[in-house]
Amino acid sequence: MAVLDVADDAVSAEAETAPAVSVDNIDVRFGSGDAAVTALKGVSVDIPDGAFVTMLGPSGCGKSTLLRAIADLVPTAKGEIRVHGRTPEEARKSRDFAFVFQDATLLPWRSAIDNVKLPLEVGDPGPAHADPKELLDLVGLSGRENALPAELSGGMRQRVAIARALVTRPRILLMDEPFGALDEITRDKLNEELLRIWQETGTTILFVTHSIPEAAFLGQKVLVLAAHPGRVKEFMPVKLPFPRHLAMRDTMEFIEITAHLRQLLEEC
Repeated sequence: MAVLDVADDAVSAEAETAPAVSVDNIDVRFGSGDAAVTALKGVSVDIPDGAFVTMLGPSGCGKSTLLRAIADLVPTAKGEIRVHGRTPEEARKSRDFAFVFQDATLLPWRSAIDNVKLPLEVGDPGPAHADPKELLDLVGLSGRENALPAELSGGMRQRVAIARALVTRPRILLMDEPFGALDEITRDKLNEELLRIWQETGTTILFVTHSIPEAAFLGQKVLVLAAHPGRVKEFMPVKLPFPRHLAMRDTMEFIEITAHLRQLLEEC
């Protein structure tokens, strides 16, 4: 499935297909009684199928909580989430999505390719899983199949984590600040690589970040959450063409987009 050339086309296509994820007026609370904390309140958003959506907001606004609710890792107190028309529990059991965290969480005693194979050894991977070697090639690690995590840089370990997430051919990739601990140059390179992988696979991506430029560079749309409690502030299309390159960040269009996002965050 190829992505569209420009964000405008992707936005206009939303009405033609059912969303990959539909979040309808959900609340998420932690604790009970007087000690209960409302992490998300009245959150509604539709994530278009095949889209790249970034999520931005101040600390404590519930970005990671929303990802976990979609992934059936935390329960909702109210409202409904549907993942390709199914409950999060049903989607999890059918491996409809995969998660990539800030820490690559690779098993240190397993080689890169054996870490990628791990999801295929847990439960039934089904007949449609991807070839681990081809995925390592896709993320730019050809020739490093037998390297242990200790022999790889932080950026390389995250590439392995992305390959591992893709091995069951999930329709949705949930990414929680996957590049947050990396240096700026490595992060920039992985931003470009992730867009390339998205374009080649057509996977729906929901990507959490604290970086305004990263959110604007990667996303067809940016979901901005306000805090206390977490709620939708704006779901903003990013009208920049694809493919995107780092030089775009020096353009007036990009600067205007990031300025608007910064203003939204200051109002949260």
